[in-house]
Amino acid sequence: MKPAVMMCLVAVVMGGCGGADTEDVSPQELGSAEQSIIWACDGSSQWNRYWYKNGVEVGREYCDCPGILTKFGTTSGSYTQELLFYCSP
Repeated sequence: MKPAVMMCLVAVVMGGCGGADTEDVSPQELGSAEQSIIWACDGSSQWNRYWYKNGVEVGREYCDCPGILTKFGTTSGSYTQELLFYCSP
């Protein structure tokens, strides 16, 4: 059998037998569902937040102790947060 025909048959069988789900979930949807806790920049801590789309960093946010939030790039998608330290009262 020709390789192209064989690949088509495999694709049909996989699709009909519970193969891989082809639903595309955007990073924003995952971010809202799985990362519900986002730190507020209220002056109680200093931290960095890194924003990603498709595994590539697209933006950053920095919060310092006076509670000043500085943003760079795009702040949407999925993110990671890094606590630097707690601010003195």
